[in-house]
Amino acid sequence: MRNNIKVLFINCTLKKSPEISNTEALWHIVAALYRQKGCQTDQLRIVDFQILPGTTWDEGPGDEFPQFFESIQAADILIVGTPIISGMRSSQCQKLIERLQGTRHAKIDPVTRQFPLYNKVFGLLLLGDATTGSYCSPQTCYDFSQLGCINPPQNQVAWFPRMDTNMGFIQALGKNQITVNRDARLLVENSVALAQILHQTPIKTNLREATKEAWAIAEAATVEDAIGIDPLPIRTDDTDTEGIDYHHLPKPVWIIIQEGMRRGFRFQVIDLREKIFEAEREGKGFIYRTYPGNLYRMNSDQEYNQSKSRKLELMEQSGLTVPLSYGTFKTLADIPFDSLKFPLVAKPDAGSLSRNVFTNLQTVEQLKQAASVLEADGDLIKLESHIYGHNYRILMINHQYAGCVERRPANVIGDGKHTILQLFHLRNQEPGRGDRYEYHSTIHQLVFDRTSRRLLHKAGYTLETVLPAGEIFYLQEKITAFTGADLVDSTDELHPSIIQSCIKFSRQFAFLTLGFDLITPDISL
Repeated sequence: MRNNIKVLFINCTLKKSPEISNTEALWHIVAALYRQKGCQTDQLRIVDFQILPGTTWDEGPGDEFPQFFESIQAADILIVGTPIISGMRSSQCQKLIERLQGTRHAKIDPVTRQFPLYNKVFGLLLLGDATTGSYCSPQTCYDFSQLGCINPPQNQVAWFPRMDTNMGFIQALGKNQITVNRDARLLVENSVALAQILHQTPIKTNLREATKEAWAIAEAATVEDAIGIDPLPIRTDDTDTEGIDYHHLPKPVWIIIQEGMRRGFRFQVIDLREKIFEAEREGKGFIYRTYPGNLYRMNSDQEYNQSKSRKLELMEQSGLTVPLSYGTFKTLADIPFDSLKFPLVAKPDAGSLSRNVFTNLQTVEQLKQAASVLEADGDLIKLESHIYGHNYRILMINHQYAGCVERRPANVIGDGKHTILQLFHLRNQEPGRGDRYEYHSTIHQLVFDRTSRRLLHKAGYTLETVLPAGEIFYLQEKITAFTGADLVDSTDELHPSIIQSCIKFSRQFAFLTLGFDLITPDISL
Protein backbone atom coordinates (compact mmCIF):
# COMPACT_ATOMS: atom_id res chain seq x y z
CA MET A 1 0.00 0.00 0.00
CA ARG A 2 1.09 3.55 -0.65
CA ASN A 3 2.78 5.16 2.40
CA ASN A 4 3.80 8.57 1.03
CA ILE A 5 0.38 10.17 1.25
CA LYS A 6 0.53 13.96 1.54
CA VAL A 7 -1.80 15.62 4.02
CA LEU A 8 -2.32 19.39 3.98
CA PHE A 9 -3.98 21.18 6.86
CA ILE A 10 -5.44 24.62 6.11
CA ASN A 11 -5.94 26.59 9.28
CA CYS A 12 -8.75 29.14 8.94
CA THR A 13 -8.01 30.86 12.23
CA LEU A 14 -8.07 34.65 12.35
CA LYS A 15 -4.73 34.72 14.20
CA LYS A 16 -1.54 35.29 12.25
CA SER A 17 1.55 33.17 12.87
CA PRO A 18 3.17 32.67 15.28
CA GLU A 19 0.24 33.53 17.55
CA ILE A 20 -1.11 30.51 19.41
CA SER A 21 -4.12 28.95 17.69
CA ASN A 22 -6.60 26.58 19.31
CA THR A 23 -7.43 25.24 15.85
CA GLU A 24 -3.77 24.38 15.30
CA ALA A 25 -3.62 22.67 18.69
CA LEU A 26 -6.44 20.35 17.60
CA TRP A 27 -4.58 19.70 14.34
CA HIS A 28 -1.45 18.61 16.23
CA ILE A 29 -3.41 15.63 17.62
CA VAL A 30 -4.59 14.64 14.15
CA ALA A 31 -1.21 15.30 12.51
CA ALA A 32 0.59 12.98 14.95
CA LEU A 33 -1.76 10.15 13.97
CA TYR A 34 -1.17 10.80 10.26
CA ARG A 35 2.59 10.66 10.76
CA GLN A 36 2.21 7.34 12.57
CA LYS A 37 0.65 6.10 9.32
CA GLY A 38 3.70 7.23 7.38
CA CYS A 39 1.98 10.27 5.86
CA GLN A 40 3.68 13.57 5.12
CA THR A 41 1.96 16.49 6.82
CA ASP A 42 2.07 20.21 6.23
CA GLN A 43 -0.02 23.17 7.37
CA LEU A 44 -0.84 26.66 6.15
CA ARG A 45 -2.69 29.57 7.72
CA ILE A 46 -4.76 31.51 5.21
CA VAL A 47 -4.40 34.70 7.22
CA ASP A 48 -0.61 34.58 6.68
CA PHE A 49 -1.12 35.03 2.92
CA GLN A 50 -2.42 37.96 0.93
CA ILE A 51 -5.43 36.22 -0.55
CA LEU A 52 -7.77 38.77 -2.04
CA PRO A 53 -11.54 38.32 -1.82
CA GLY A 54 -13.33 37.14 -4.94
CA THR A 55 -14.49 34.09 -6.85
CA THR A 56 -11.90 33.85 -9.62
CA TRP A 57 -8.61 32.00 -9.92
CA ASP A 58 -6.51 35.18 -9.85
CA GLU A 59 -7.87 38.44 -8.46
CA GLY A 60 -5.04 40.53 -9.86
CA PRO A 61 -1.82 42.17 -8.66
CA GLY A 62 -0.74 41.16 -5.17
CA ASP A 63 -3.02 38.12 -4.98
CA GLU A 64 -1.15 35.12 -3.54
CA PHE A 65 -3.91 32.56 -4.03
CA PRO A 66 -2.37 30.98 -7.17
CA GLN A 67 0.80 30.18 -5.18
CA PHE A 68 -1.28 29.07 -2.19
CA PHE A 69 -3.24 26.70 -4.41
CA GLU A 70 -0.08 24.91 -5.55
CA SER A 71 0.15 23.33 -2.07
CA ILE A 72 -3.49 22.22 -2.31
CA GLN A 73 -2.88 20.58 -5.67
CA ALA A 74 0.07 18.63 -4.29
CA ALA A 75 -1.96 17.13 -1.41
CA ASP A 76 -3.83 13.82 -1.37
CA ILE A 77 -5.81 14.60 1.78
CA LEU A 78 -7.09 18.09 2.52
CA ILE A 79 -7.99 18.93 6.11
CA VAL A 80 -9.65 22.27 6.82
CA GLY A 81 -9.91 23.60 10.35
CA THR A 82 -12.09 26.52 11.35
CA PRO A 83 -13.31 28.12 14.55
CA ILE A 84 -17.04 28.78 14.77
CA ILE A 85 -17.57 32.51 15.15
CA SER A 86 -21.03 34.00 15.74
CA GLY A 87 -22.57 30.73 14.63
CA MET A 88 -20.67 30.64 11.33
CA ARG A 89 -17.40 29.26 10.02
CA SER A 90 -14.66 31.87 10.03
CA SER A 91 -14.37 34.54 7.35
CA GLN A 92 -11.07 32.97 6.27
CA CYS A 93 -12.79 29.64 5.70
CA GLN A 94 -15.53 31.31 3.68
CA LYS A 95 -12.93 33.16 1.61
CA LEU A 96 -11.11 29.90 0.92
CA ILE A 97 -14.27 28.28 -0.44
CA GLU A 98 -15.11 31.32 -2.56
CA ARG A 99 -11.64 31.40 -4.12
CA LEU A 100 -11.69 27.66 -4.78
CA GLN A 101 -14.84 28.23 -6.83
CA GLY A 102 -12.65 29.95 -9.41
CA THR A 103 -10.54 26.82 -9.91
CA ARG A 104 -13.54 25.02 -11.43
CA HIS A 105 -13.06 27.08 -14.58
CA ALA A 106 -9.39 28.04 -14.64
CA LYS A 107 -7.72 24.78 -13.59
CA ILE A 108 -9.97 22.01 -14.91
CA ASP A 109 -8.55 18.92 -16.58
CA PRO A 110 -8.38 19.56 -20.35
CA VAL A 111 -9.47 16.01 -21.21
CA THR A 112 -12.08 15.02 -18.61
CA ARG A 113 -13.07 18.54 -17.45
CA GLN A 114 -12.71 17.33 -13.87
CA PHE A 115 -12.23 20.00 -11.22
CA PRO A 116 -8.73 20.16 -9.69
CA LEU A 117 -9.94 18.83 -6.31
CA TYR A 118 -11.23 15.59 -7.82
CA ASN A 119 -9.78 12.48 -6.12
CA LYS A 120 -8.75 14.44 -3.04
CA VAL A 121 -10.03 13.28 0.35
CA PHE A 122 -11.57 15.91 2.62
CA GLY A 123 -11.63 16.20 6.41
CA LEU A 124 -12.88 18.90 8.77
CA LEU A 125 -11.83 20.19 12.19
CA LEU A 126 -14.31 22.37 14.10
CA LEU A 127 -14.01 24.31 17.34
CA GLY A 128 -16.89 26.25 18.84
CA ASP A 129 -20.51 26.16 19.86
CA ALA A 130 -22.16 22.74 19.52
CA THR A 131 -25.52 24.13 18.38
CA THR A 132 -24.23 26.22 15.49
CA GLY A 133 -21.52 23.69 14.69
CA SER A 134 -24.24 21.34 13.49
CA TYR A 135 -24.83 23.78 10.62
CA CYS A 136 -21.20 24.53 9.75
CA SER A 137 -20.24 20.87 9.49
CA PRO A 138 -22.63 19.64 6.75
CA GLN A 139 -22.44 22.90 4.80
CA THR A 140 -18.65 22.87 4.65
CA CYS A 141 -18.46 19.19 3.71
CA TYR A 142 -21.05 19.79 1.00
CA ASP A 143 -19.17 22.81 -0.38
CA PHE A 144 -15.96 20.82 -0.74
CA SER A 145 -17.76 17.88 -2.30
CA GLN A 146 -19.10 20.25 -4.97
CA LEU A 147 -15.51 21.30 -5.62
CA GLY A 148 -14.60 17.66 -6.30
CA CYS A 149 -13.42 16.40 -2.90
CA ILE A 150 -14.60 13.10 -1.44
CA ASN A 151 -15.91 12.85 2.11
CA PRO A 152 -15.01 9.56 3.81
CA PRO A 153 -17.16 8.26 6.68
CA GLN A 154 -16.73 10.12 9.97
CA ASN A 155 -14.40 12.72 8.49
CA GLN A 156 -14.87 15.37 11.19
CA VAL A 157 -13.26 16.11 14.52
CA ALA A 158 -15.14 18.65 16.59
CA TRP A 159 -14.47 20.14 19.98
CA PHE A 160 -17.30 21.99 21.71
CA PRO A 161 -16.71 23.65 25.10
CA ARG A 162 -19.07 23.27 28.01
CA MET A 163 -21.74 25.94 28.22
CA ASP A 164 -20.47 27.13 31.61
CA THR A 165 -16.96 28.05 30.43
CA ASN A 166 -15.24 30.46 28.06
CA MET A 167 -11.99 28.50 27.91
CA GLY A 168 -10.54 27.54 24.56
CA PHE A 169 -9.35 24.13 23.42
CA ILE A 170 -5.85 24.47 24.86
CA GLN A 171 -6.84 25.91 28.24
CA ALA A 172 -9.72 23.43 28.66
CA LEU A 173 -7.37 20.50 27.95
CA GLY A 174 -9.46 19.45 24.98
CA LYS A 175 -6.67 17.12 23.90
CA ASN A 176 -7.79 14.73 26.66
CA GLN A 177 -11.43 14.60 25.59
CA ILE A 178 -12.64 11.12 24.64
CA THR A 179 -14.67 12.19 21.60
CA VAL A 180 -11.80 14.27 20.22
CA ASN A 181 -9.34 11.38 20.36
CA ARG A 182 -11.84 8.83 19.07
CA ASP A 183 -12.97 11.00 16.14
CA ALA A 184 -9.36 11.92 15.30
CA ARG A 185 -8.50 8.25 14.90
CA LEU A 186 -11.60 7.59 12.79
CA LEU A 187 -10.78 10.54 10.54
CA VAL A 188 -7.20 9.40 10.01
CA GLU A 189 -8.05 5.72 9.47
CA ASN A 190 -10.87 6.40 7.03
CA SER A 191 -9.17 9.20 5.07
CA VAL A 192 -5.92 7.26 4.63
CA ALA A 193 -7.79 4.14 3.53
CA LEU A 194 -9.80 6.13 0.99
CA ALA A 195 -6.71 7.97 -0.28
CA GLN A 196 -4.99 4.63 -0.89
CA ILE A 197 -8.01 3.34 -2.80
CA LEU A 198 -8.17 6.47 -4.94
CA HIS A 199 -4.46 6.22 -5.68
CA GLN A 200 -4.96 2.71 -7.06
CA THR A 201 -8.36 3.35 -8.66
CA PRO A 202 -8.99 7.07 -9.17
CA ILE A 203 -12.38 8.40 -10.17
CA LYS A 204 -12.26 8.83 -13.94
CA THR A 205 -15.63 10.46 -14.52
CA ASN A 206 -15.52 12.38 -17.79
CA LEU A 207 -17.51 15.56 -17.24
CA ARG A 208 -17.09 16.47 -20.89
CA GLU A 209 -18.87 13.29 -22.00
CA ALA A 210 -21.55 13.71 -19.35
CA THR A 211 -22.26 17.21 -20.66
CA LYS A 212 -22.42 15.92 -24.23
CA GLU A 213 -24.92 13.24 -23.23
CA ALA A 214 -27.03 15.81 -21.39
CA TRP A 215 -27.08 18.00 -24.51
CA ALA A 216 -28.07 15.02 -26.64
CA ILE A 217 -30.98 14.23 -24.32
CA ALA A 218 -32.14 17.86 -24.41
CA GLU A 219 -31.94 17.98 -28.20
CA ALA A 220 -33.80 14.70 -28.56
CA ALA A 221 -36.57 16.03 -26.32
CA THR A 222 -37.16 19.08 -28.53
CA VAL A 223 -40.69 19.11 -29.91
CA GLU A 224 -40.50 18.68 -33.68
CA ASP A 225 -44.09 19.51 -34.55
CA ALA A 226 -46.04 22.57 -33.51
CA ILE A 227 -48.25 22.04 -30.46
CA GLY A 228 -51.62 23.72 -30.50
CA ILE A 229 -52.50 25.32 -27.17
CA ASP A 230 -56.05 26.33 -26.38
CA PRO A 231 -57.20 28.08 -23.20
CA LEU A 232 -58.22 24.84 -21.49
CA PRO A 233 -57.60 23.65 -17.92
CA ILE A 234 -54.13 22.35 -17.08
CA ARG A 235 -53.98 18.58 -16.85
CA THR A 236 -53.56 17.27 -13.32
CA ASP A 237 -51.88 14.08 -12.14
CA ASP A 238 -55.20 12.35 -12.73
CA THR A 239 -54.85 10.97 -16.28
CA ASP A 240 -58.64 10.90 -16.70
CA THR A 241 -58.89 14.67 -16.35
CA GLU A 242 -59.28 16.42 -19.69
CA GLY A 243 -57.00 19.28 -20.53
CA ILE A 244 -53.60 20.15 -21.91
CA ASP A 245 -50.31 18.86 -20.50
CA TYR A 246 -48.03 21.89 -20.11
CA HIS A 247 -45.25 20.26 -18.12
CA HIS A 248 -42.78 20.65 -21.02
CA LEU A 249 -43.14 24.43 -21.13
CA PRO A 250 -40.48 26.62 -19.46
CA LYS A 251 -41.98 28.81 -16.76
CA PRO A 252 -41.29 32.18 -18.49
CA VAL A 253 -43.04 30.96 -21.65
CA TRP A 254 -46.00 29.60 -19.71
CA ILE A 255 -46.45 32.90 -17.84
CA ILE A 256 -46.61 34.79 -21.14
CA ILE A 257 -49.01 32.26 -22.63
CA GLN A 258 -51.32 32.45 -19.63
CA GLU A 259 -51.51 36.22 -19.90
CA GLY A 260 -52.20 35.98 -23.63
CA MET A 261 -54.98 33.46 -23.10
CA ARG A 262 -56.75 35.92 -20.83
CA ARG A 263 -56.76 38.33 -23.76
CA GLY A 264 -58.24 35.84 -26.20
CA PHE A 265 -55.09 34.66 -27.98
CA ARG A 266 -54.54 31.15 -29.27
CA PHE A 267 -50.95 29.88 -29.16
CA GLN A 268 -48.74 27.45 -31.02
CA VAL A 269 -45.39 26.35 -29.62
CA ILE A 270 -42.94 26.29 -32.52
CA ASP A 271 -39.72 25.45 -30.68
CA LEU A 272 -39.67 24.75 -26.94
CA ARG A 273 -35.89 24.68 -26.64
CA GLU A 274 -35.53 28.12 -28.24
CA LYS A 275 -38.70 29.41 -26.49
CA ILE A 276 -40.31 30.40 -29.79
CA PHE A 277 -44.08 30.43 -30.15
CA GLU A 278 -46.84 32.03 -32.18
CA ALA A 279 -49.80 34.02 -30.89
CA GLU A 280 -52.93 34.49 -33.01
CA ARG A 281 -56.10 36.52 -32.49
CA GLU A 282 -58.72 37.61 -35.00
CA GLY A 283 -56.67 36.32 -37.91
CA LYS A 284 -53.52 38.28 -36.98
CA GLY A 285 -50.44 36.36 -35.92
CA PHE A 286 -47.12 37.22 -34.34
CA ILE A 287 -44.07 35.08 -33.65
CA TYR A 288 -42.42 35.66 -30.28
CA ARG A 289 -39.10 34.65 -28.85
CA THR A 290 -38.27 35.14 -25.18
CA TYR A 291 -34.84 36.18 -23.91
CA PRO A 292 -33.72 36.74 -20.30
CA GLY A 293 -35.70 39.70 -19.02
CA ASN A 294 -36.97 40.73 -22.46
CA LEU A 295 -39.59 39.84 -25.04
CA TYR A 296 -38.87 40.44 -28.70
CA ARG A 297 -41.66 40.42 -31.28
CA MET A 298 -41.12 39.53 -34.91
CA ASN A 299 -43.58 39.87 -37.79
CA SER A 300 -45.11 36.57 -38.82
CA ASP A 301 -43.70 36.90 -42.34
CA GLN A 302 -40.13 37.05 -40.94
CA GLU A 303 -38.24 33.78 -40.75
CA TYR A 304 -37.98 33.33 -37.00
CA ASN A 305 -34.91 31.11 -36.97
CA GLN A 306 -32.64 33.41 -38.96
CA SER A 307 -29.37 33.04 -37.10
CA LYS A 308 -26.80 35.63 -36.18
CA SER A 309 -24.47 34.05 -38.72
CA ARG A 310 -26.99 34.62 -41.48
CA LYS A 311 -27.41 38.25 -40.45
CA LEU A 312 -23.65 38.72 -40.56
CA GLU A 313 -23.65 37.30 -44.08
CA LEU A 314 -26.30 39.83 -45.09
CA MET A 315 -24.29 42.66 -43.53
CA GLU A 316 -21.20 41.61 -45.46
CA GLN A 317 -23.17 41.37 -48.71
CA SER A 318 -24.40 44.90 -48.05
CA GLY A 319 -20.84 46.20 -47.81
CA LEU A 320 -20.59 46.48 -44.02
CA THR A 321 -17.56 45.35 -42.01
CA VAL A 322 -18.11 42.05 -40.20
CA PRO A 323 -15.78 39.68 -38.31
CA LEU A 324 -14.46 36.54 -39.97
CA SER A 325 -16.21 33.49 -38.52
CA TYR A 326 -14.16 30.39 -37.72
CA GLY A 327 -17.24 28.37 -36.84
CA THR A 328 -18.95 26.98 -33.76
CA PHE A 329 -17.52 24.16 -31.67
CA LYS A 330 -18.98 21.98 -28.94
CA THR A 331 -15.77 21.37 -27.01
CA LEU A 332 -12.26 22.70 -26.62
CA ALA A 333 -10.92 19.56 -28.31
CA ASP A 334 -12.88 20.37 -31.48
CA ILE A 335 -11.14 23.73 -32.08
CA PRO A 336 -8.62 23.65 -34.99
CA PHE A 337 -5.94 25.79 -33.36
CA ASP A 338 -3.52 25.51 -36.30
CA SER A 339 -5.96 27.17 -38.72
CA LEU A 340 -6.79 30.16 -36.51
CA LYS A 341 -5.39 33.64 -36.88
CA PHE A 342 -5.17 35.86 -33.82
CA PRO A 343 -6.53 38.09 -32.36
CA LEU A 344 -9.84 36.31 -31.77
CA VAL A 345 -13.17 36.66 -30.02
CA ALA A 346 -14.69 33.68 -28.20
CA LYS A 347 -18.33 33.82 -27.14
CA PRO A 348 -21.45 31.68 -26.69
CA ASP A 349 -23.24 30.78 -29.91
CA ALA A 350 -26.49 32.00 -28.36
CA GLY A 351 -25.83 34.64 -25.73
CA SER A 352 -26.84 38.09 -24.62
CA LEU A 353 -25.69 41.00 -22.45
CA SER A 354 -22.00 40.24 -23.23
CA ARG A 355 -22.07 37.26 -20.87
CA ASN A 356 -18.96 35.11 -21.33
CA VAL A 357 -17.70 37.15 -24.29
CA PHE A 358 -13.89 37.13 -24.46
CA THR A 359 -12.39 39.71 -26.82
CA ASN A 360 -8.93 40.39 -28.23
CA LEU A 361 -7.53 36.95 -27.41
CA GLN A 362 -3.88 37.04 -28.47
CA THR A 363 -2.56 33.56 -27.63
CA VAL A 364 -3.58 29.91 -27.74
CA GLU A 365 -3.44 29.79 -23.94
CA GLN A 366 -5.87 32.71 -23.62
CA LEU A 367 -8.20 31.03 -26.11
CA LYS A 368 -8.08 27.73 -24.21
CA GLN A 369 -8.98 29.47 -20.95
CA ALA A 370 -11.91 31.28 -22.58
CA ALA A 371 -13.15 28.13 -24.33
CA SER A 372 -12.92 26.19 -21.06
CA VAL A 373 -15.24 28.68 -19.36
CA LEU A 374 -17.75 28.49 -22.21
CA GLU A 375 -17.68 24.70 -22.29
CA ALA A 376 -17.99 24.41 -18.51
CA ASP A 377 -21.15 26.57 -18.69
CA GLY A 378 -22.61 24.30 -21.36
CA ASP A 379 -22.29 26.87 -24.15
CA LEU A 380 -21.32 26.21 -27.74
CA ILE A 381 -18.04 27.99 -28.53
CA LYS A 382 -18.27 30.54 -31.34
CA LEU A 383 -14.98 31.94 -32.67
CA GLU A 384 -14.61 35.12 -34.71
CA SER A 385 -11.79 37.43 -35.70
CA HIS A 386 -11.32 40.44 -33.45
CA ILE A 387 -12.00 43.76 -35.18
CA TYR A 388 -10.20 46.81 -33.87
CA GLY A 389 -12.23 49.98 -33.86
CA HIS A 390 -15.12 51.83 -32.26
CA ASN A 391 -18.52 50.29 -31.58
CA TYR A 392 -21.55 52.02 -33.08
CA ARG A 393 -25.27 51.32 -32.83
CA ILE A 394 -27.14 52.18 -36.05
CA LEU A 395 -30.89 52.90 -36.07
CA MET A 396 -32.98 52.50 -39.22
CA ILE A 397 -36.66 53.51 -39.45
CA ASN A 398 -38.70 52.39 -42.44
CA HIS A 399 -35.44 51.52 -44.25
CA GLN A 400 -34.08 55.04 -43.80
CA TYR A 401 -31.09 56.11 -41.73
CA ALA A 402 -32.34 57.63 -38.47
CA GLY A 403 -29.32 57.92 -36.20
CA CYS A 404 -26.06 56.57 -34.86
CA VAL A 405 -24.45 56.52 -31.41
CA GLU A 406 -20.98 55.42 -30.42
CA ARG A 407 -21.08 52.90 -27.58
CA ARG A 408 -18.16 53.25 -25.18
CA PRO A 409 -17.24 51.22 -22.09
CA ALA A 410 -17.72 53.02 -18.78
CA ASN A 411 -15.12 55.76 -18.54
CA VAL A 412 -14.04 59.00 -16.93
CA ILE A 413 -12.53 61.97 -18.77
CA GLY A 414 -9.73 63.91 -17.11
CA ASP A 415 -10.00 67.64 -16.46
CA GLY A 416 -6.59 68.20 -14.88
CA LYS A 417 -8.21 68.94 -11.51
CA HIS A 418 -10.15 65.98 -10.16
CA THR A 419 -8.92 62.52 -9.20
CA ILE A 420 -10.24 59.39 -10.92
CA LEU A 421 -12.35 58.65 -7.85
CA GLN A 422 -13.85 62.15 -7.89
CA LEU A 423 -14.54 61.93 -11.62
CA PHE A 424 -16.24 58.57 -11.02
CA HIS A 425 -18.64 60.10 -8.50
CA LEU A 426 -19.24 63.17 -10.69
CA ARG A 427 -20.21 61.01 -13.65
CA ASN A 428 -22.68 59.07 -11.53
CA GLN A 429 -24.37 62.36 -10.65
CA GLU A 430 -25.14 63.07 -14.31
CA PRO A 431 -28.88 63.43 -15.04
CA GLY A 432 -30.54 60.36 -16.47
CA ARG A 433 -28.13 57.76 -15.11
CA GLY A 434 -30.30 55.11 -13.51
CA ASP A 435 -29.35 52.35 -11.11
CA ARG A 436 -27.81 49.30 -12.81
CA TYR A 437 -30.97 47.30 -12.05
CA GLU A 438 -33.38 49.84 -13.57
CA TYR A 439 -34.14 48.12 -16.86
CA HIS A 440 -36.00 51.10 -18.30
CA SER A 441 -33.00 53.44 -18.01
CA THR A 442 -31.09 54.24 -21.19
CA ILE A 443 -27.80 54.80 -19.37
CA HIS A 444 -26.78 53.44 -16.00
CA GLN A 445 -24.43 54.42 -13.23
CA LEU A 446 -20.77 53.52 -13.59
CA VAL A 447 -19.61 50.42 -11.73
CA PHE A 448 -16.18 50.07 -10.14
CA ASP A 449 -15.18 46.41 -9.78
CA ARG A 450 -12.15 44.12 -10.02
CA THR A 451 -11.92 44.75 -13.77
CA SER A 452 -11.62 48.45 -13.00
CA ARG A 453 -8.89 47.78 -10.44
CA ARG A 454 -6.96 45.65 -12.92
CA LEU A 455 -7.16 48.36 -15.58
CA LEU A 456 -6.02 50.94 -13.03
CA HIS A 457 -2.99 48.85 -12.12
CA LYS A 458 -2.19 48.15 -15.78
CA ALA A 459 -2.18 51.88 -16.52
CA GLY A 460 -0.04 52.62 -13.47
CA TYR A 461 -2.81 54.71 -11.92
CA THR A 462 -4.58 54.80 -8.56
CA LEU A 463 -7.95 56.22 -7.58
CA GLU A 464 -6.10 59.35 -6.44
CA THR A 465 -4.49 59.94 -9.86
CA VAL A 466 -5.42 63.25 -11.51
CA LEU A 467 -5.87 62.66 -15.24
CA PRO A 468 -4.67 65.28 -17.74
CA ALA A 469 -7.44 67.31 -19.35
CA GLY A 470 -9.14 65.36 -22.13
CA GLU A 471 -7.61 61.96 -21.34
CA ILE A 472 -10.16 59.13 -21.32
CA PHE A 473 -9.66 56.31 -18.84
CA TYR A 474 -11.86 53.25 -19.33
CA LEU A 475 -13.14 51.53 -16.21
CA GLN A 476 -14.45 48.50 -18.12
CA GLU A 477 -13.43 46.40 -21.10
CA LYS A 478 -16.88 45.37 -22.27
CA ILE A 479 -19.63 47.68 -23.47
CA THR A 480 -22.54 46.78 -21.21
CA ALA A 481 -25.28 49.14 -20.15
CA PHE A 482 -25.47 47.90 -16.56
CA THR A 483 -21.80 48.77 -15.90
CA GLY A 484 -22.25 52.36 -17.10
CA ALA A 485 -21.51 52.26 -20.84
CA ASP A 486 -21.76 55.62 -22.64
CA LEU A 487 -23.83 56.56 -25.68
CA VAL A 488 -22.27 59.39 -27.72
CA ASP A 489 -24.34 60.87 -30.55
CA SER A 490 -22.54 60.34 -33.87
CA THR A 491 -25.48 60.74 -36.25
CA ASP A 492 -23.87 63.41 -38.41
CA GLU A 493 -20.51 61.62 -38.64
CA LEU A 494 -21.59 58.51 -40.55
CA HIS A 495 -20.15 58.49 -44.08
CA PRO A 496 -22.72 58.48 -46.94
CA SER A 497 -21.32 55.22 -48.34
CA ILE A 498 -21.87 53.49 -44.99
CA ILE A 499 -25.40 54.92 -44.83
CA GLN A 500 -26.19 53.39 -48.22
CA SER A 501 -24.85 50.01 -47.05
CA CYS A 502 -27.05 50.26 -43.94
CA ILE A 503 -30.11 51.00 -46.08
CA LYS A 504 -29.31 48.02 -48.30
CA PHE A 505 -28.95 45.79 -45.24
CA SER A 506 -32.22 47.00 -43.66
CA ARG A 507 -34.17 46.09 -46.80
CA GLN A 508 -33.40 42.43 -46.10
CA PHE A 509 -35.92 42.61 -43.24
CA ALA A 510 -39.59 43.41 -42.88
CA PHE A 511 -39.07 45.43 -39.69
CA LEU A 512 -40.16 49.05 -39.63
CA THR A 513 -37.44 49.73 -37.07
CA LEU A 514 -34.07 48.01 -37.05
CA GLY A 515 -31.05 48.47 -34.81
CA PHE A 516 -27.68 46.79 -35.24
CA ASP A 517 -24.06 47.18 -34.19
CA LEU A 518 -21.14 48.13 -36.38
CA ILE A 519 -17.44 48.09 -35.47
CA THR A 520 -15.13 50.24 -37.56
CA PRO A 521 -12.02 52.38 -36.94
CA ASP A 522 -13.61 55.50 -38.43
CA ILE A 523 -17.24 55.96 -39.51
CA SER A 524 -16.47 59.19 -41.35
CA LEU A 525 -14.38 57.47 -44.05
